[in-house]
Amino acid sequence: MKSSYFVILWTIIFIILGLVNHNKINEFSYTYIDKLDLVEENIKEDKWEQASYNLRDIKMELETEKNIWYKLINHAYFNDIFSSLEILNQGIYLEEKMISLQEVEKVKTVLENLMEDECYNFNRIF
Repeated sequence: MKSSYFVILWTIIFIILGLVNHNKINEFSYTYIDKLDLVEENIKEDKWEQASYNLRDIKMELETEKNIWYKLINHAYFNDIFSSLEILNQGIYLEEKMISLQEVEKVKTVLENLMEDECYNFNRIF
């Protein structure tokens, strides 16, 4: 009987930690999607310097946060994000609107896939 309580307690703790992690992943993704929306608006309005500054800020913030998330999230997501951000940086430098907008959408798609794939629903917990 005593061991049943421990099993139930650990199951509840595991579920709560999964839900907290799910909320943090969603918050992380939505934050960067909103920041990329700003970069996208700057690109559409041909404000290349402002887009470059915003992208630099995004890359620096993401670089500091990635160390925390590397422990919990598949590394392929970050590899895709950083490679697309490098292409986006070059597109902004060359003032190539089509390439830049394409890479912004690619990064947003990776962040949305991150939310869907790394979520903790009951199928993944049990």
